[in-house]
Amino acid sequence: MSSSGQSTEVPPAYPDAPLKGVAAHVSHTGLLAIIWTCYSVASLFVSLRLTVRWRQNGRLLFDDYWMVWAWLCVTTMAILQTVQTDSLWFFTYLTSGRVAANDPQVFPQMSQMLRFQFPVIKLFWTVLWSVKASFLAAFYPLVKPTKWIRICWFIVVAFTTIAYIGCWLASTLTCTNPGDYFKPGHCDEPFEKWMSRFNIIYSTSVDIASDVMIMALPIAVLPSLQLNRKKKIGLGIAFSIGFIIIAVALVRMSQILVGQTVDMIGLAIWGAIETMTAVIVGSLLPLKALLTRNIRNYTGKKSSQRSGLSHNKYVGDSSVGRGPEGLVPGRSRSVMVAESIPLDDIHSSNHKDGQIYVQKTYGMQVEQRTSSDDEIAMVGRAK
Repeated sequence: MSSSGQSTEVPPAYPDAPLKGVAAHVSHTGLLAIIWTCYSVASLFVSLRLTVRWRQNGRLLFDDYWMVWAWLCVTTMAILQTVQTDSLWFFTYLTSGRVAANDPQVFPQMSQMLRFQFPVIKLFWTVLWSVKASFLAAFYPLVKPTKWIRICWFIVVAFTTIAYIGCWLASTLTCTNPGDYFKPGHCDEPFEKWMSRFNIIYSTSVDIASDVMIMALPIAVLPSLQLNRKKKIGLGIAFSIGFIIIAVALVRMSQILVGQTVDMIGLAIWGAIETMTAVIVGSLLPLKALLTRNIRNYTGKKSSQRSGLSHNKYVGDSSVGRGPEGLVPGRSRSVMVAESIPLDDIHSSNHKDGQIYVQKTYGMQVEQRTSSDDEIAMVGRAK
């Protein structure tokens, strides 16, 4: 009893107390299995990406290095999560009532969990933002020819960079006194708990916003391409694969926020799942086998002064009378040369530095004179 007459007795431990959140459905071994399975799958896709790039170019490109950095962060994150697992489960037992608050292991175990939690969260953000940087580097050659889209690219880069810095600042300032972050029981004020929840909402929001902005850049180029609607839709879908990361991010946020608290086991599991998803999506674009192999050469529309004719028919003919395709003498038509973005070959060694390219469009005008002795004159002009 205290001098004020109020009991200060610590509630006893209940070894069979039900666990809360995701911990009720996942065991200690199951958590480790999920973490390393996600790591293995992510490593497989990065290896495939780098193998394809090396075989195509004989070297790695700038966007590949960002993916290598992301993989290194995933590796470090998986190792730290493994070391942190024991203290993480101790914290789960403590909050569920299976461990008494006066247990002598509370302070050392909680200190260890907090020491590892800080770098794990920072590595999680670094993986996601490294994948974003890889996409930005890959898309730049595509958007560079169009001035206003190129300006938008720089704006997106600035926003993404500021958002990443904001994630670090928000996490560092969670505690009123940043030095209390690693001291158990010193960062539990209502405002500090609110900040912990705010960090997850903020980081998820800027993560989703930056993904949408990055995907919008190549999609904005599509209307200017001489492609039919079906091909444009196909390219739009290929450029929109980042929505997979967005979906996982939303699920992650909904699963780890339990009331006013954060589910730490759920945070570990969904952190591993989202980083794996980000690395997989970031590795898809260069992989021929994982993209449609039919999107290789995109042929633009042909325009004719008489009628719309098939683009793959013979254009020139030196014969007299009726021209090719029944072209009436004295008439002319123009033909669009294919404008192509071969997605599965955008980094082949045939192109300079393995960059994405857009082939210039040319108009071909065929004119046949009325005299049977005149030849067909073909004049090419750059469009």
